[in-house]
Amino acid sequence: MRMTNALLVCLMFAAITAQAQVARYELSIPPQSVGEVLAVLAQKTGARFIYADERVIARTSPGVIGHLDVGDAIAEALSGTGLTFHFTASGTVLVSAVPAVEDMGADGPAVEHLPPVTVTATRTERRVDEIPVSVSVIDADQIGLRNVDKVQDLLKDVESVDIGQQFSVAHASGLTIRGVGGSFVGNTTQLMMDGLATDSVISSVMGRGGLNFMSPWDVERVEVVRGPGSAAYGPGVIGGMVNVIPKRWDGGPGIEVHGSYGTHDTRRFGAAAGVGVDRYDLRLSVYDARSDGYVAQTVPAFGSVDLGPRDWRDCKLSLYGGLRPSDAQEWTLSVQNFGTRSALVGGRPNQRQNMDGTAFTLGVRQDIGETVTLKASYRVLDVEQTAVWDQAYYNDIEGDYTKAADWGRFSDSTDLTLQADVRINAANRLLLGYNRGTAEHHARTIPVDGASTDSANEAETEGFFIQDEHRFGALTLLAGGRYDRIRQFDDRVNGVPKVGVPSSTDEIFNPRVGGRYRLSDVTSIYASYGKAYLPAYNSLKYVAPSTTRVDNPDLKPETSQSFEIGANRRTAIGNFRVAVYRTDYTDKIALVANAVDSKSQWQNFGKVRVNGFECGWDGVIGSAWQPYVNYSYTDSRIERDTNPNNVGERLTYTAPHKLNVGVTYVPDERWTVNVAGRYIGEKWLTLPNTDSFNTRLGGYFTADAKVIRALSIGFGRDWQAFVAVNNLTGKRYREWLYYEESDGRTWTIGIDGRF
Repeated sequence: MRMTNALLVCLMFAAITAQAQVARYELSIPPQSVGEVLAVLAQKTGARFIYADERVIARTSPGVIGHLDVGDAIAEALSGTGLTFHFTASGTVLVSAVPAVEDMGADGPAVEHLPPVTVTATRTERRVDEIPVSVSVIDADQIGLRNVDKVQDLLKDVESVDIGQQFSVAHASGLTIRGVGGSFVGNTTQLMMDGLATDSVISSVMGRGGLNFMSPWDVERVEVVRGPGSAAYGPGVIGGMVNVIPKRWDGGPGIEVHGSYGTHDTRRFGAAAGVGVDRYDLRLSVYDARSDGYVAQTVPAFGSVDLGPRDWRDCKLSLYGGLRPSDAQEWTLSVQNFGTRSALVGGRPNQRQNMDGTAFTLGVRQDIGETVTLKASYRVLDVEQTAVWDQAYYNDIEGDYTKAADWGRFSDSTDLTLQADVRINAANRLLLGYNRGTAEHHARTIPVDGASTDSANEAETEGFFIQDEHRFGALTLLAGGRYDRIRQFDDRVNGVPKVGVPSSTDEIFNPRVGGRYRLSDVTSIYASYGKAYLPAYNSLKYVAPSTTRVDNPDLKPETSQSFEIGANRRTAIGNFRVAVYRTDYTDKIALVANAVDSKSQWQNFGKVRVNGFECGWDGVIGSAWQPYVNYSYTDSRIERDTNPNNVGERLTYTAPHKLNVGVTYVPDERWTVNVAGRYIGEKWLTLPNTDSFNTRLGGYFTADAKVIRALSIGFGRDWQAFVAVNNLTGKRYREWLYYEESDGRTWTIGIDGRF
């Protein structure tokens, strides 16, 4: 009902604004410095500016005169200054210089390949080569070059990102960054949507909703921050974080459509309606995708032999709207809803899984003069993972595919974040913030024959964070930290509190420091240090009453500390980057058995050390070729363990080598060709590592391709048709489990456009 009401409101809003036009302004700004002209433009139009180099503001602008929209006014203000500009996804205007003399090629100046802007790494908008953090940004143009079913597929070409995809379940995956791996107490990679977490810290829902909430077609950009982030975002950011940022509508009223069909009966359809003017914007979209062609598995394992295709269906609804009552204030509202239905095992009607989620988010920004920006956001989340199991799987009754049990994990949470961005002076920027969250998590099993169980956990979290960014000429220093307090309440079983289980509280402070030194306008080096953590669940501390396990109220959080050094350089043939890092991951939690009475206890036992190296090049060769290549080496090994046989062994599900290569070729304005390939090194599934079919996943190389043709259609704009092929060579490989092979080659044809 909530989604139906939201849809009706959005449609009414779109109808009311159907005749809206792009705003134009009567301007008369005399010649003066670029900084002064743009300051007047910001005051009159509400535009917000950032600069690739602060020195550009001293150049002389010819001024602006006329009845112009924002884009034309900025273009006139920068005419003849040697400066250019573009709008970022959030609407901010990035102003930069044309290439310097050292960036000129033999045939004259090349098109400058500016680094993208990120908001995730520091909670403020910054270029990725200005902050002491490793960041990759996948923007809307790059997303359009790929033919993917889900957002997680966009991450496969990012260095040090490892995705474990269970091919039997369409949208079930494990995501790790920089080889830290998973944990018994949650994910070590934080998944976010528009800057807020997509599930609670105590949830065990697979994927935590994060990469399921939106289709790739609804995403403006994805930001991947590698390295610890608990100093800014709280628990669960040991390896890194992924922030998925929704599309917003730009321009007058219109309709967008997307449709494609491929082998394996793979179908996708999306439609969006929206309007964008100076004081408000609105985008409402629906998306439906489905397929029934995943490779059937014939190796018996855990009752998982297929009797038919492994079909899936994925439906999504997304709304994003903004209202700007004044130049200094903006209100935003977003709603996302998804429902995925998939076969756990093909051809067995009682061996299926559902993934569902709904997110409502309200945000507000208020500028106070030229020095202070206040932001507040509030999100309500509902994420569910449910399944039905048959007798062959649940009770190991061979050939019996009747229903045996219903099972599910249910997570409800809220998240409130308050933030103040204070620009003390031109060289000093201070960020202050507060975060509060509530969470309730249920795990239920309802057998056809037997007693049902419902285990429930609740928690409240509070966090206070501070960050100071100070420039000293060519040197920029960043320092900050966050204090978190997590209170976990009495656990309940079937609604009854567990006897002898008190509430528990974790309190921890995580710092982060770093600096970047700019050797020249195009070259910089950086170094950083940070700590991160995962709290110890109350349900692990207190397990009684139990005949097989004992309590451990002294269980500590899992913690990490990371060091990193790196460098960036811009040249006429593209952007280069390199980074070396080390992470010490301590107090890892595992279930340890007592040799005397065979009872088990959750204990802090282990230490993992990760040493890694990353390098990458995003190239520009002439006006037609845009190649890229990146490589990451991850040595993730156990340093301390209660089992001495495990010491020195590589972590499971971690590939030490990953290579991504690709190229985009644009011969003219009508044609675009993209080819992307990746090599993933071998992984092990067990410890100690052994070389056998059941414990080793061999390395593999796979590639995708897409050819796009721009169309000229009189009734619309931005239309294109495409042909794509995924798994270009038809490679068969195992990515996550020894008995599951990848999908085969998939051909797709499709069309996109806007009325």
